[in-house]
Amino acid sequence: MVIRERQVDRESIMGAIICICIVIIALSVASIRFFDVKVTNIKLVDAGLYTVITKNGPTNIRQDDILRIERTFTKGAITGTPVEQDRIYTTKGFIFISSLDSFYKTGVQLINSVDFDGNLVWIKSDKNAATESVENWNQLLKDNLRSVQPFSYAIGTPSKTVTLVFSALALQYSALSIGGMALVILIFPIRWKKSSHPQTYGQGDHEYNASGETSEAVAK
Repeated sequence: MVIRERQVDRESIMGAIICICIVIIALSVASIRFFDVKVTNIKLVDAGLYTVITKNGPTNIRQDDILRIERTFTKGAITGTPVEQDRIYTTKGFIFISSLDSFYKTGVQLINSVDFDGNLVWIKSDKNAATESVENWNQLLKDNLRSVQPFSYAIGTPSKTVTLVFSALALQYSALSIGGMALVILIFPIRWKKSSHPQTYGQGDHEYNASGETSEAVAK
């Protein structure tokens, strides 16, 4: 009974932790969606100067502001329409564009203004020409990805809410980690049991001795 009660307590605690993490994840996702800023249009103003229009107003982007470009292969949407998605990291936030957007051609023009080769991942660095091995290039990609993390918020996001966005993201990642650990513990419980083999062997020896003494007495 004691072991069964301990199992129920463990399951209850892990279940409560998982439920709390699910609620936190849901709230963080809702918060991120609430603070998200949608791009409504991209316009070419001058050579090398683009204006990104959001619901919070326009933001000017120059070629020097672009830090990283991530292209994706053509994917099929739910409707079966082929879709291309690109992400542009800038010093003023990132821009997410899709081939379904009306301003996609202008966004591609902005990408091509710095990425002439159409690389899957383009980074702003003077070391591109000096990269001689795959290891150096991979390290360069990791370093660049870390450098653009402070700008991982939608362009047009007010500076006052940037901290809230990162706090919601950190809370979401923490809830995912804790909830995942609780789920693993719930599915694969770790149980410690005391070995009863020495006691069994002792009882066997006792029974063997008793039967041996009985046999000797009968023989006598």
